[in-house]
Amino acid sequence: MSVFSDLTRAMSSVVLNAFGEPVVFHLEGQAEPLPGRGVFTAAHQEVDARTGVAVSMVQPVLEVRQSDLPALPTEGDAVTVQGELYLIVEVRPDGHGFLKLMLHKGA
Repeated sequence: MSVFSDLTRAMSSVVLNAFGEPVVFHLEGQAEPLPGRGVFTAAHQEVDARTGVAVSMVQPVLEVRQSDLPALPTEGDAVTVQGELYLIVEVRPDGHGFLKLMLHKGA
């Protein structure tokens, strides 16, 4: 494991403790719902790769640490955040151990 990986893992714990909130995952193949922690954003902004222009989206996003989960979430799984059930419509690994879960409210 590299120094960068070690520092990233340590930093992610700090971020999740400061900004994260409890969530519950409903993953296919798991008998019971799984408690977790993630950083939830009801609407987020990202840059369009083609134009370089920031684009506001109303799609909610949950960012979680992959190592905290027993299985990789997939499209069609669900997660409860702030008492609301969301369908996971896309899973985007960031290459540093976090997953950006693109959600759809009302799964």
